[in-house]
Amino acid sequence: MRIWILALCLLCSGASTGAFIFYNKWQHAVRDVHTIVADPKALKAKLEAGAPEWMVSQIREDLKPYAASGITKNMVDAAFAGERIKDFGLIRFTIQDGHITFAHDEQHLYSRHFRQMLGFFKQLGQCVKLPDVDFVISMADGFTGNPGLGPCFVFAKNRDEGSLILVPDINAMTGHDRTRKLVFAAREKYPWNKKVAKGFWRGSTTGGYSRADTWQELDRAKLVLVSLAYPGLVDARFHQVVQCDKSVPQLLKEKGMVSKAVSKGDHLKYKYLVDVDGNSCSFERYFWLLLSNSLVIKQVSPNVQWYYGALQPYEHFLPVKKDLSDLVEKIEWAKTHDEECRIMSERASAFIQNNLTPEDTLLYMYHLLREYASLYRR
Repeated sequence: MRIWILALCLLCSGASTGAFIFYNKWQHAVRDVHTIVADPKALKAKLEAGAPEWMVSQIREDLKPYAASGITKNMVDAAFAGERIKDFGLIRFTIQDGHITFAHDEQHLYSRHFRQMLGFFKQLGQCVKLPDVDFVISMADGFTGNPGLGPCFVFAKNRDEGSLILVPDINAMTGHDRTRKLVFAAREKYPWNKKVAKGFWRGSTTGGYSRADTWQELDRAKLVLVSLAYPGLVDARFHQVVQCDKSVPQLLKEKGMVSKAVSKGDHLKYKYLVDVDGNSCSFERYFWLLLSNSLVIKQVSPNVQWYYGALQPYEHFLPVKKDLSDLVEKIEWAKTHDEECRIMSERASAFIQNNLTPEDTLLYMYHLLREYASLYRR
């Protein structure tokens, strides 16, 4: 209590910047952080059964560039060096005899995401014996090209970039349990036969920097323009205008392209939920869209995450071209193939429930670390 009073007095009396930073860091350090919770029995059963084929395939694909040469300490040292540590939000983890140590830029010391990640690895270490391993992981959203990092763990990448290694994203590392509960409640409220047969999307203007003469180039802007042209088929708007010149927010508002945000649950009012990349993959959004009982209409793009390879077009989602030029055609098709679309949505949800549980996320990382460690050369 005395610490709180002291901090408040310092703040109110014009405390120095240094004092405020200390208080702010202390506050973040003691704040609870949500981390993954797994069922030990369920995880043990999955470990005994072995990794499903899609996991094995993705891990082997990502590690293929290092199959012949191996991964050396010099490679890891080169990745975790200089300005790239800050530029790419790099964290270096070393696991030795079950003990986890780490190194990173000061910006991550009190980062919620870093502490969630650390909690994930600690939970994994409590469930299984971890191999001795040394690796670098990036906190960046994704990579469209090769940043020259070598064997670096990333949340998303261009599928053709072989040197980067996919791992579950930070939302997956927390288990998605809050999102699961919210989506399952909405599924009960909006069964398939009560949904509006229309495409739906709300999001921000990410995907690039927008100016008054370039905003139309964003894939997400193309989606909203389709909505304006075909309001009976698509309801898509921006709820946040970011990464742009000062003139862009008002310009988009005047064009009727901006509206209020809509909750995850109320997205499920609609039969067709559209997923379009921003700066990279849409991360947790794609996860809960697949978990919903609505059909996911997925933009086909080179950006991928750790589980994308297991999902098949027309089995788990309805694909549309990257430029969305066939979106209207695909929604019209969906309206005349209602039962097929309902089944697709069920398959997608079943995949999430059977393959992307907290236990599956831990299972994937365990097998990845084992394969990675088998290639490591000091």
